[in-house]
Amino acid sequence: MERERIITRSTTYSCNLAASRAESLRINEDMEKVVRVYEGGKIGVAACVGDEADETLTERAKNALGQGIPYPCSLTEHSVRHEDGRAPILEPKDFLKTVSRLAERLNKAYPDFIFSNKVMLGEEETFYTNSRGTDFSYRGNYFVLDIVIKAKSSANIMDLYYGAMQSYYDEDAIVEDIGKLLSVYNKKLPLPEEELPVIISVQEAAPYALREMAAEGYMSGTGLLKGRLGEKVFNEKFSLLTDRAPRNRGCYPFFDAEGTVKEGDKFYFVKEGVFEGLATCKRTAQQFSLPLSGTAASSFDSVPAAGFGGVTVANTHAKLSDIVKGKAVYVAVTSGGDMTPDGTLGLPVMLAYLYEDGKLVGALPEFSLSGSLFDVFGKDFMGAAENDIFSFADKEKVLVTKFRLNRA
Repeated sequence: MERERIITRSTTYSCNLAASRAESLRINEDMEKVVRVYEGGKIGVAACVGDEADETLTERAKNALGQGIPYPCSLTEHSVRHEDGRAPILEPKDFLKTVSRLAERLNKAYPDFIFSNKVMLGEEETFYTNSRGTDFSYRGNYFVLDIVIKAKSSANIMDLYYGAMQSYYDEDAIVEDIGKLLSVYNKKLPLPEEELPVIISVQEAAPYALREMAAEGYMSGTGLLKGRLGEKVFNEKFSLLTDRAPRNRGCYPFFDAEGTVKEGDKFYFVKEGVFEGLATCKRTAQQFSLPLSGTAASSFDSVPAAGFGGVTVANTHAKLSDIVKGKAVYVAVTSGGDMTPDGTLGLPVMLAYLYEDGKLVGALPEFSLSGSLFDVFGKDFMGAAENDIFSFADKEKVLVTKFRLNRA
């Protein structure tokens, strides 16, 4: 019988903002432990919240073998690696004081607006060991701003949003960024008549392409990309990959939920427009004779399945302003998007701005975006880069491509 164990520990400091004041600090310390055993081509899983003894969890996992769930035993062998990706952000003891100072500064600098919602400081560590001598660990941390902004003169629940997830803290940059948003809040512009490039975050756009790249769906032969593995499908500038390199992806460990590590901590689904890979776990990799993608995921006591943790798009330029010269539409908030069976994307846009020469120049009315998956990431794709509109927020990558803008 073979065994693997995964332990995840996290500590989160969370502070609510209410009426532009910091209040109700919460500290959460969580621990989850998972043990999986393999015997006779079957898998047994047991998990707990807290620190249950390994022997007890192992016995529970052995008993779960009786459920008869088939799963291949293909453990990573004799590999040892420990990484610490933590950055110096804030001392936990200073967190509430720091958030209070930020709230006071925002209230003083922008007295016509109310700031609310949540600020968080977190740290997470993940450990993986197995009976084949593999021992992995990763530690990471993060700082999250999730701020809803309302004009005091407005009847709306919210008017603006400012969000960021970073591995450092810079109060001056945050105040400056919010000032950039508020300076264009009252500059209401009509939806552009001309066709303009659209700037949108990777996290908003990429999942529609990834939907077609799970092994089980693709191998069923019913997806949009059926039979096209190994072919050039998208723009040669477009590369879609998982990047789990330490210090690069926040709290994503370099190993997946099955202890799989890829060379260079990367796996390409699309490389320079060529459809190269599918998301697999060990079960689907064996079933369809495919390589492991190193993106297996599992929720608590579930059997592993293919996932997409750590997905990003490769940069084509150093910064956004190198891609877009002149005007573009900058999408800040979308909600409830979908894709039809023929690959047509539809994305309702709640908040967007007109962008010109590296700056936001005015707020746009609500609208929706539509376009073919093969055009958005194909002929209309212009590039990907770090978002340099702001100094602190949204430093995740953005895509520049073209959509149809449909009036609400």
